[in-house]
Amino acid sequence: MKDLYQSLGVERSAPQDEIKKTYRSLTRQFHPDKNPGDKAAEERFKEVSQAYEVLSDPDKRSLYDEFGDVSLTQGFDAERARAYKQARSGGFGGGGPGGFSGYGGFSDFGDARETSFDDLLSRMFGGGRVHGDAFGRGARGPVSRRGGDIHGEISVSLLDSLLGVTVPLRVESAAGGETRTLDVRVPEGITDGGKLRLREQGGQGSPPGDIILTIRVKPGRNLERDGTNLRMKLPVTAFEAYRGGPIDVPTPWGSVTMKLPPAIQNGQTLRLREKGVRIRGEARGDLFVTLDIRMPEGGDDELLAVLERLQGDEALRREEALV
Repeated sequence: MKDLYQSLGVERSAPQDEIKKTYRSLTRQFHPDKNPGDKAAEERFKEVSQAYEVLSDPDKRSLYDEFGDVSLTQGFDAERARAYKQARSGGFGGGGPGGFSGYGGFSDFGDARETSFDDLLSRMFGGGRVHGDAFGRGARGPVSRRGGDIHGEISVSLLDSLLGVTVPLRVESAAGGETRTLDVRVPEGITDGGKLRLREQGGQGSPPGDIILTIRVKPGRNLERDGTNLRMKLPVTAFEAYRGGPIDVPTPWGSVTMKLPPAIQNGQTLRLREKGVRIRGEARGDLFVTLDIRMPEGGDDELLAVLERLQGDEALRREEALV
């Protein structure tokens, strides 16, 4: 399996914001909607999405850095793996005095001297990978009965939940062996806690059961969802705020123009109608933009002189703040 950092094209020491920025750039480049019929782009999109699902989560990334691909296997237990690693490094054998019988001994996995530690862990935890929470297809049962439903979770970013995204999901049978990869289409506008049902992809039976996925939406940094509305904090310069006029506002669907009234104050909120959440069959919400006015950094005598002239004789009456 290709290294996840290589899949995104970033160093292992890359900060989270670099990983996020790179992911967004790659998904825009290889998104199936922009590359219809291009199988290579589709596979690259899946590879990038799988890598980001792990590396965007600090806990999953930490385990991946420590254990590699085996940390992505179904039912992986970090504490158990660490204990197993410690026992192996200490030269313990199988069960018996001084052995590591709590995990069945090395005899369960063959000769430890001829098997790599990664292979041992892979066998211990099944060796399979699930994109999302760990769940299997269910044990084989009588074909005359409907298969059981399987429940799991998928995490997506707020931006992906607004735009819609295709997420690769790798599913393993409960008994091991059979592995399938499903393309899960997360529709645009889905909410945190929303459900997706993959019909007849669950436990074996006649007919097969379903896979029911709960969508978990990660919060954004400067963008929030409020029902069908969106709220964002937008940095503007002091010049833009004082001058007023049109400025560009980035939205998940592209940049739009908003007109600022002259001398607008920090913290004021403006509304862009019908630029909010887009859900098929429903009225579109609005985008509420709160201004975050930024002053220039460092000292500048000319700028200070200009500000003094602007202040003029009408100095702020701070005592009015007590009224």
